[in-house]
Amino acid sequence: MPKAASNADGYLLLYKKSGLTSFDSLHQVKKALRTGKVGHTGTLDKFAEGLLVLLAGKYTSLVPIFNKLDKVYIGTIRFGIETDTLDPEGRVISTAPVPAKEVILQVLPHFIGSQIQIPPAYSAIHIDGQRASERIRSGQAVEMKGREITIYSIEVLDVIESRVTIKIHCSKGTYIRALARDIGKAAGSCAYLESLKRVAVGPFNSKDAISPDSGELGMDAIQGALKPVSPELFYQLKIPVLHLDASDTPYILQGRPLGPILTKYGVRNDSELMGVFAENNRLLALIETGGTYRHVYPH
Repeated sequence: MPKAASNADGYLLLYKKSGLTSFDSLHQVKKALRTGKVGHTGTLDKFAEGLLVLLAGKYTSLVPIFNKLDKVYIGTIRFGIETDTLDPEGRVISTAPVPAKEVILQVLPHFIGSQIQIPPAYSAIHIDGQRASERIRSGQAVEMKGREITIYSIEVLDVIESRVTIKIHCSKGTYIRALARDIGKAAGSCAYLESLKRVAVGPFNSKDAISPDSGELGMDAIQGALKPVSPELFYQLKIPVLHLDASDTPYILQGRPLGPILTKYGVRNDSELMGVFAENNRLLALIETGGTYRHVYPH
């Protein structure tokens, strides 16, 4: 791969089009930044569109932090039909009468809160080292284990005959396809997710993302859209920040014990995570509760 762009460290908000895989979108960014180090913080199915938050260069190590962020989606559920993939690309496996609008509206509030969700069998979840979807396509039976998720809110945006469009604010790990399936069952019918748009990830909004439709995916545009990992970003993520004097920067970069530094700056490191920044607002390290290093970022 060609030499990486000089500013290929940071994060990027990208709007994925329906019909592209998340891998396709990552490939475009890797090519533009001339680096293989680009990580996603939550994929989108091929039929879906919306916000992908990408991390590039040395900051791919921040992916686990971004993965924990909650998400907001707008999805259209079609009632009376269920497909094997729970999306429009699958094979119809069940049909049922479309429930009345009143019934659908009555069951939706029951899905707000913490719950155990059974993920779709057609998913990227690994079972014994192989994706569940690959096992199914090869004729193997799969048993999906339930996962705890939280639905913070469901807002009904539109109801037209057999289709209901809702806005969902949910925790990480939530499958909206599975939610559509479960809402269909609760309404005494069946359903699949006809369309899906991710509009927000944590503090990031799809309105701020660059989009292939606008012709912005040239190398210069992507490099220009690559944002620095700054104290402001950590404030957005609600992660505490410690600013160091220039004289103390080498101390951190050498990985020396944090106790004296924390004492000098009067810091009680009782938070799960803290970002340590140099005078020029460059991220030096991530430290964990008790004053241990999670990661050090050299020049």
